[in-house]
Amino acid sequence: MVRTGLLLLARVPVLALLWACSSGASPPTAGSGALRIAAMGPAAAEMLDSLGLLDNVVGVGDFFDWPPAVRSLPRLGPFSAPNAERVLGLRVNLLVTSRSAAASPSITRLRDLGVRVLELETSTYEGTLASIVELGRAVGKEREARAVEQQIRARMAALARRAATVARRRVLFVVGRDPLYVAGPGSHIDEMITAAGGENIAHDATSAYQLASVEAMLERMPEVIVDISENRPGALRGRENGSWGQWSFLPAVAAKRVYWVDPDRLSIPGPRLPDMTELLARMIHPEIFGAPAPGELGPFESPAPARRGAAPAGSAAATTPAGTP
Repeated sequence: MVRTGLLLLARVPVLALLWACSSGASPPTAGSGALRIAAMGPAAAEMLDSLGLLDNVVGVGDFFDWPPAVRSLPRLGPFSAPNAERVLGLRVNLLVTSRSAAASPSITRLRDLGVRVLELETSTYEGTLASIVELGRAVGKEREARAVEQQIRARMAALARRAATVARRRVLFVVGRDPLYVAGPGSHIDEMITAAGGENIAHDATSAYQLASVEAMLERMPEVIVDISENRPGALRGRENGSWGQWSFLPAVAAKRVYWVDPDRLSIPGPRLPDMTELLARMIHPEIFGAPAPGELGPFESPAPARRGAAPAGSAAATTPAGTP
């Protein structure tokens, strides 16, 4: 560990100098041909994909492999701690990430070294839509980004109109267990639940993703439970009561409306919001939207999922609630 740190300190100044000497005065844009992007999380990668910029991505953060095009790219370290040596070695001139207090020291260091960093606010629904436009503006594709935003809003509204024809069902959306974390108000998941015809039983939480009492959630008698807390290989997937079955008095358990879903299917805030909402609607109101196929609840596999409108195919619900974006 010490030797690695010494090596990093020795080499970063040289790499920074090389990068600075070769950089132009103006920030590169998509049309300049010089844009070299690092995407530190899946939300950033999917937004870039929706703007047709995946070919400009030269490196990505650890621990995500969607869209498929990122799987072969160099890894730049964890979301919260981009590796400065690797970033500078790839001559990155725009690093796109989601705002995070944990990442602040690393981001400050990269900026001090001359790397342009764009921190997106993806912890809320409205922040996510604004971030798509902000990213588009930063890379010279604001018009395309606004078109993506408007198509997301239009499709979400259409789904909400369909769901409005039936009574709402109480939904518990679990993003972490041991301890229990739930999706609360302001999150993109909360917006998805509402548009899909559900009522978030954690609607009165004080943050978008909140530590919750198991007893308090059980008392609210959820009619649907969606659990995306497990992202390990071989984790339970599908319509199964699983460990929630120990509380047989819950309406969700009695009606077998407990769904274990791969987090990437529902947790990544970005252009797939309408697709994720439609999938959630099939869990909450299969009588209106049709039941989800078993394959739709597990991890993504190549080829990419079908695109609808502007939404691209393909977290974060990592250990931090609902996933690191």
